[in-house]
Amino acid sequence: MKAILQRTLDPVRLIPFCLFLITLAVNLSMPLFRPYAAAAGFTNGQTALVLAIYIVGMLPCYVFLGGISDVVGRKPILLLSLFLVFTADVVITVFPNVYALGVCRFLQGIALGLSMGTGTAYLAEYLYPAPDAAVLAANATSLSTAFGFSGGAFATTLALLAAFTFRPVTYYFAVALTFIGLLAAFSLPTLKSIGGKILRLPYFPEGCWPINLSIALCWAAGGIVIAVLPSQLATFGYTAYAGFCLVLVNWTGAFLQPRIRRNFHPATSLRIGFILLPLGMGLVVLGSYLTHIMIILAGSAVIGSAAYGFSYQGGLALISQLGGVQRARAVAGYMFTGYVGFGIPAIGVGYLADAFGLVNGLVAFEVAVVALSVYLYLIFRVKKASLSTL
Repeated sequence: MKAILQRTLDPVRLIPFCLFLITLAVNLSMPLFRPYAAAAGFTNGQTALVLAIYIVGMLPCYVFLGGISDVVGRKPILLLSLFLVFTADVVITVFPNVYALGVCRFLQGIALGLSMGTGTAYLAEYLYPAPDAAVLAANATSLSTAFGFSGGAFATTLALLAAFTFRPVTYYFAVALTFIGLLAAFSLPTLKSIGGKILRLPYFPEGCWPINLSIALCWAAGGIVIAVLPSQLATFGYTAYAGFCLVLVNWTGAFLQPRIRRNFHPATSLRIGFILLPLGMGLVVLGSYLTHIMIILAGSAVIGSAAYGFSYQGGLALISQLGGVQRARAVAGYMFTGYVGFGIPAIGVGYLADAFGLVNGLVAFEVAVVALSVYLYLIFRVKKASLSTL
């Protein structure tokens, strides 16, 4: 029993598990976004605003607090992040409504903004001086967060299909599991702080904007799947299936990432994404028009292959090259732009849907996706080695 406990509390396992719990909470309530909003009389645009509260909590952490765990230590920030998502889980369980959801999204955004870089750095420093410590840490945290982001939505979807309720059993499960994880995290080692400045603004190197625009566009499609598409699914009796759409968006891209890294040049990867994204969004629009769930699910998978696969992986590699010694800050700028894209277009499409109908709002977004994808595809038809010309 003691050996099992020691293996469970091994930081190599426990740190990724903590990140899994944090990302699990983020989309745990996603299949119920629209039902909560509808019960309160919210429109599609107002529902998208609730989604954007998550961005409001997260972006200041990315922009202004990038170095906080360097100064105060990795463990305190990870514990704080776990406490915030535990609080969010408790709040939505006790008060399963759209107003509590807004509070939860804000807390989850802060937790995610504080923990993502912290967890990866924590694990890499613990594994040091292994020569591949950074790679091992990145791979472990990437896998755990990929399962976390979609795992909550997937589990809640299954629970809702079994018995629809505003307070599914997954809420109680998440509260209990996160409480256990929070207690376990106190056993993590306290590593020496590396120091530095808490305030680290993102860096936007010359030639970065087409790359950053690509991730903003891709993640905008993900925001539409979360904030707007559930309303359309509800119109033909598939409310709970919104969670499956999110699972396909996240897991498809995560599954493809290792193959993309091995087999494609970053610029080629981006161009493939610019083909896949309008195709996937087009399938979502077609499925919404025909009220055909399988077409919508297929479109979600294609969107995911671009948004979290080809375009994401290619853009991340290119921005890292452009960033040089400021790589970390350049990646922060890349992620910042991506999350702005994730939130703001969803609000605009939500209000378009309120004014002109859901399908028409999705069609307008598809037109923008096609136009920008063509523009970006042409820009990236440059020599692969000439990134400075972008």
